[in-house]
Amino acid sequence: MVKEFSFEKEEAWIESLLEHWQDYGSQCLAARGSFSVALSGGNSPLAFYRALAQINWTWDATELFIGDERRVPPEHPDSHYRNIWESFHPRRVKLHRWKTEESDLQKVAQIFEKNMSTILGRHPKFDLVLLGVGNDGHTASLFPESPALEVKNSYAVANPIQQQSTTRLTITYPVIERARQVWFLVKGQEKQLWIEKMKSSQDPTFPVTQAFRLSNQAHIFYCTR
Repeated sequence: MVKEFSFEKEEAWIESLLEHWQDYGSQCLAARGSFSVALSGGNSPLAFYRALAQINWTWDATELFIGDERRVPPEHPDSHYRNIWESFHPRRVKLHRWKTEESDLQKVAQIFEKNMSTILGRHPKFDLVLLGVGNDGHTASLFPESPALEVKNSYAVANPIQQQSTTRLTITYPVIERARQVWFLVKGQEKQLWIEKMKSSQDPTFPVTQAFRLSNQAHIFYCTR
């Protein structure tokens, strides 16, 4: 099942996201007593996170995980953790991060996966996974032609990105496939092409298209500006 919401202004985009968060999150809290969310990194969702920090919400029963991370220390300006944490400040939230201060990124991924499994079960099942859409068709840190696209038995990996000469940390397709809902948070007129590819399942070699195909209940929230 796919639901699509399109907005011209960021304010309306954020308002819709907040309404859906409160409605769906409340259902999860009523059903299981908790609400688990994998957050998207990057700049696009930060305004939404800042708005989330202002609402009256059951944060003590909400588990937030950062879905992917760059190879930088947690205090670095490019760190997803730093940017997300600052967006929620001064709200105190349960924000589970990748321990990027460790030099061994494989170990970092193993620690993150163990943390997910401890909180969400051996085979982690998120209530909600938030994903972005990159201009090259990547989502989370699942990039075209990267090794993580072939991973089937791990939920968190260190993923070498050849085109960027770096390694990133990311959740994998199995996490996305198991999630109860997946929301794609998309901003910018140039992303219209990717939305059309996602909906028509054109070229599943692009990670965002494959992630869309794997999603049980996909929601697209698109702000055209």
